[in-house]
Amino acid sequence: MKVLLVAACLLAVASAQVESSMVPGARRGTFLNGIQQMLINATATFYPDGENMMQTIKLAVMTARNDLCKINNRQEVNNPQDHNSIILGKTCKKAFVKLYNEEPDRCGGVFCDVLTDFETKTKEFLTRLISAEYDSDFFDIIEESFINPIMEYSCRCSGKMMDAWMGCKERIGDADIWSDILLNFGGFDTAAEYLGGRDWKDYWVDLVANRVPWEDIETMLERSMANLCQRNTDIRRGDVKCYSYLFDTIIAHVNDHMNSIGFLPAERMGDSISRVPGVPAHCTQYSNIDSGSEGHCSEFSDCHTTILESMHSVFEKFCVESCKDYYQEKFMGCCTASLILDEALNTSITNVANEIKEIYVELFPENESAAEAIRASFSKSHQHELEFMRNPTCVDSDISYDVTPCTEGDMNMEDEDPCAGLSGKAVRKCKKTQKKGGYSAATNCSGLSGKQLKKCKKKAKKGGQ
Repeated sequence: MKVLLVAACLLAVASAQVESSMVPGARRGTFLNGIQQMLINATATFYPDGENMMQTIKLAVMTARNDLCKINNRQEVNNPQDHNSIILGKTCKKAFVKLYNEEPDRCGGVFCDVLTDFETKTKEFLTRLISAEYDSDFFDIIEESFINPIMEYSCRCSGKMMDAWMGCKERIGDADIWSDILLNFGGFDTAAEYLGGRDWKDYWVDLVANRVPWEDIETMLERSMANLCQRNTDIRRGDVKCYSYLFDTIIAHVNDHMNSIGFLPAERMGDSISRVPGVPAHCTQYSNIDSGSEGHCSEFSDCHTTILESMHSVFEKFCVESCKDYYQEKFMGCCTASLILDEALNTSITNVANEIKEIYVELFPENESAAEAIRASFSKSHQHELEFMRNPTCVDSDISYDVTPCTEGDMNMEDEDPCAGLSGKAVRKCKKTQKKGGYSAATNCSGLSGKQLKKCKKKAKKGGQ
């Protein structure tokens, strides 16, 4: 697993120029070359001598690894799995040890796996990204080495890991990290105004365990995985998952956006992100895009339109007859439909955004206006995009799109398990309801969508409830 590598990629954006012998693989003047220059700066920061990780990060990773890798150690003599955890505390460590001991997934071992990979594979990963000559190679490395491992693990284990956390988080305050490390060495203000006179440790333990909107986060994670981990039934053969389709969709949108803004692509001869085979060029070139004073952009600072801001221009292309097939295939497949029609997922996203904003304002009251503006903008944009994509309407034409979730419409619901596709607490609740005599469409079907909702309502009708 390489989850923590994303931190390195994010830090690259803020890295200052540092001398390095590394050279970008993409040709000078391309947008990819600029990205690689930032990655070189990050690599030089993290690996000052070119080989070894900077001491402060190495020490932090080593300390965490020595603590959390005990979860994975099943020695019979002096079993480290029984030892307390400085970071997790005894209760949460016991919960994750239990998950690790469950074969074949061994989900609880992810902490050790992530830290070990971060320590041993980060430089190799960054070097491969920096060496990529072409955009397609760069994205392939991210998909194969980053996205796929994360999603393969998440599809198997995210529900189990969330269940374990929900069951142990109330005792997270027992972990020694709060007083032995964070309070003594973190430099925190123990008399800060936001504490309201409360003890620093009590405040933060309560915030982490109880005030973070874990139930909405659990729903968001559960529904996301149910949608992303299902098979893309637009593809008749094989077992291509929806997360692969959606990654390709994001990359297609990024490429179209870069083409419109004027970012110079790093392409093989004969390839072109601006000319999708069989698709008219105007379908991937958006209007109202600021492409900078020179007409082309090679740096972030040269161009001002964000990818999210370009969505309005994308929606305009939905209503161009010659572009319909491209957008149906690339943007409106069954995987997209599954996500946008999932009411429970989209409600949980809104709830999480609202709750996190409230916590942030409590900690940083001076930023309340800015935080509210960001929340309102996100909420408006999210709702607008959902409304359009759920029912793409073209005023001046009769163009329409098929917005059908994967497998919906061609399945036999008579014999299928209505709990299929659920995990963790949701599947236990579903099965418990089944034993009691079925579903009530008015109550127990709430929060479900698509395939599960149809099955649930059908069961309710059969049970006469």
